[in-house]
Amino acid sequence: MSVDLGPKTGMQPPRSPWRWVAAVIAAAVVLVAIVASFGLLSSDDTAEDPDAAPPSPTATVTETAPVPSSSAPAGGGGTTELAVVADAARCIPPTSKWLSQNAALAFEGTAESVTESEAVLRVKTWMYADGVGGTDTVRITLPAPSTIPMPEFEKGKNYLVAAKGDAKVIGCGYSDVKSAKLQKLYTAAFK
Repeated sequence: MSVDLGPKTGMQPPRSPWRWVAAVIAAAVVLVAIVASFGLLSSDDTAEDPDAAPPSPTATVTETAPVPSSSAPAGGGGTTELAVVADAARCIPPTSKWLSQNAALAFEGTAESVTESEAVLRVKTWMYADGVGGTDTVRITLPAPSTIPMPEFEKGKNYLVAAKGDAKVIGCGYSDVKSAKLQKLYTAAFK
């Protein structure tokens, strides 16, 4: 059974204004979600940022000799002490620009002795020393295993090592066993 309400006029009942409010809110939520996803995807990218600092284990530097000029061979007496304390962080790919802007000292040295707790390096060449470094030996107190890539020192191997002015050894591939690639990075940074 149906009830006839009269002739069809083709008009529909008026729509509630709340439908428009709901549509605007839904569109805003979608827009915010899109913007947030782009922000989250791009906020972790620091590889191109030269000011983004790679993690640097803490190091203590004790000077016992005068600082040589840049690119001077080792020859100063005494020992430079570096104590590496590992902390959790993430690394960015090494660049010569970042290294030149952030390293206060850089040297090439050979590991003379290595124990679980320290490595002693004989300095072959100081590539850069801005107020620190300049000795003929560097003693590095080694940390417990960590997430920061640091060289695994082995007696007789050559290393390139850099440290910050605030006495922090630079890890994450900036200090490691000497290789053609790392030598090129140091040469470009300290030419």
